[in-house]
Amino acid sequence: MFKVFLFSFLLCSNLIAENHVILLENENSFFFYKKGDLYKGLYPKLFKDISVKKKINLLVKELDTNLILDMEKGKNVLIMDLIETDDRRKKYYFIPTFFYLKANIYFLNSDYIDINNFYKKKIGIIKGTYIHKEFLKKYEFLNSEIIDVETREKGIQMLKKGVIDGFIGDDQYGFIDSLNKINLSRIRTMVTTLAVPKTEKKLYNDLKSYFESISSDELKKIIVNSRREYYKDKFVNKFLSLKGKEVDVLYPVEKSNYPLYYMENGKEKGLIREYLKDVEDILSIKLNKKKYSKNTDWKENDIIAAITVQSSLKEKELYTNPYYTLSPVIFNRKEEGFVNNIVETRRKKFAVVKNSYYMERLKLDLKEENFIYVEDMDEVIEKIRKKEADYGVADYKTLANKLYNKGYDRELKIAGILDKKYELAMGVKSEEVELAEALREISASFLNENMSENMYSFKNTYEVNNSKKLIVISFGMLLITLIFMYRAKKSSLEKKKYENLMLSLVSSLEAVNQFNDFETGNHIKRLNVYSELLANKLGCNKKFCEEIGKVASLHDVGKIGIDKAILKKPAKLTEEEFQIIKTHSEIGYEIVKKSRVSEMAQNIARYHHEKWNGEGYPIGLSGEEIPLEARIVSIVDVYDALRQKRVYKEGFTHEKSIGIIEEENGKSFDPTLVKVFMENQDKFDKLFNNNK
Repeated sequence: MFKVFLFSFLLCSNLIAENHVILLENENSFFFYKKGDLYKGLYPKLFKDISVKKKINLLVKELDTNLILDMEKGKNVLIMDLIETDDRRKKYYFIPTFFYLKANIYFLNSDYIDINNFYKKKIGIIKGTYIHKEFLKKYEFLNSEIIDVETREKGIQMLKKGVIDGFIGDDQYGFIDSLNKINLSRIRTMVTTLAVPKTEKKLYNDLKSYFESISSDELKKIIVNSRREYYKDKFVNKFLSLKGKEVDVLYPVEKSNYPLYYMENGKEKGLIREYLKDVEDILSIKLNKKKYSKNTDWKENDIIAAITVQSSLKEKELYTNPYYTLSPVIFNRKEEGFVNNIVETRRKKFAVVKNSYYMERLKLDLKEENFIYVEDMDEVIEKIRKKEADYGVADYKTLANKLYNKGYDRELKIAGILDKKYELAMGVKSEEVELAEALREISASFLNENMSENMYSFKNTYEVNNSKKLIVISFGMLLITLIFMYRAKKSSLEKKKYENLMLSLVSSLEAVNQFNDFETGNHIKRLNVYSELLANKLGCNKKFCEEIGKVASLHDVGKIGIDKAILKKPAKLTEEEFQIIKTHSEIGYEIVKKSRVSEMAQNIARYHHEKWNGEGYPIGLSGEEIPLEARIVSIVDVYDALRQKRVYKEGFTHEKSIGIIEEENGKSFDPTLVKVFMENQDKFDKLFNNNK
């Protein structure tokens, strides 16, 4: 009898599982909000899914003062979106979840163009947060007056009333109001995390395995359902007159604009399609798809699915918030040259799609006779392939998809970039004020770029065909530059395809780097040629020489993460500014590593500022501890930098430049490399003069 009782007791004890409390901050967004006594949103749905699949009792609670005290007392609570610090790592395991967050300053004054416009201005920020501490440390030079803000919503109200000049926050979700923003590039990109007490090792492993293994489709479904449910709850007594309304939507002409609007296996897909399906479900309206056929279509339809905020339509109040950023690049045939400035192309022909968003920019420097008008991007590509046109212009992501999936990357390349980005929004007919208001609210949380990827496996991308997957990667202030990677097969044909893709990726990273600093354009191109020459003269094998000749140009790609105010400073840098500049080697290493470019490229990005005598950075390697490829790039990088005119100096003569290199023999540079360089100095001089 006793054994039966003991068995029953143990069985019941196991069935009564321990509750694990997870603390969430209530920002009243679709991530987490409260309706009555119920906690709802994306995170509660995720934790419910975990509870079922992992058989763990996870109890969601709203973060408040008492629970924070419990946390400080060491009670076993889990915390969502807790910023990872050295002190906290002693008490918690940190599980990165899904999303990257960047710090921005939001403002209304359209005359502001960079962070220096906020010198001695009033800046609102939620005090005590990680961003607050980092801003005080990294942007001390602004001498800003910091105004305490309780919530994001109150910060925007203060901004609209003129109480503050700017509001600082992350980009986890947007705003209903149309705001300008500048990325705070000195504050590192953050990752959303779940903090698990060190006492809960098994729980930590179970949770981590869930976040690592959740499929793209599963995550996407939870996000979509959470967003729709949130707005249905929010709009329960709003926009009632829209219910059942039929609304005409003007779709883009092209059906091959990945990731915006494209066909896959006979089905319409893309961000536009997903966005409009959300709108239709949330507002209970019927959307009628319309095709562009005449110029008056722009005015006759209720919604324009894709229109640039910089377009000729001036009724700004009838725009939604931007849901996508176009990053236009110039492309041409591989055998042709690069483009540093559109002015250089005045005698060339551009194949352009009619009524394209970039035409206004091109017409600033080109004339009508420069343009060959076509119907779609496929026709643009054909014109260039057949040499009927010299250049084309396309959004980077759209072009990458077309080139890689149709094999055109063997023929075409990115040759340059336009010095302007374009925000895509939806336009609404001026009479449809209520519809415009509803769309603006919904668009505030349509975080396609923040929420389109699982950071563990890059699974959350659109698969354009079964054998090729495009991987979208978003960084810091770029971001403005998203990078695609191809998962290569093992056959020799696919290996060759992978090599071609890697070269296209290198070209794209070069383009991103040039966008950050146009003065580096010819510099990074010369670096490839210099490095291959020096490697050849050193007697390196053919494979090494060819590879360094392709990836040396990525040495300074990390500078895209450095504030332009520092990069372009015409005076001597302060010690603090120099320390910031030095971080570009680690930033570049992370970019190249996550982009899956070769180990050689990673070594070059990370170690090209190490010195032979051990006094370089970021690690302080010396002698042959420094990878050979980094030692090669180090010497030719310095030579070219000395020769080149920059904002802070005039260019040096060849003679003066090689004199400085000789002085650094055995200090900054490998003596063997200096000897080979000096023996071939005339060739480097010729390369510089022929590639200005």
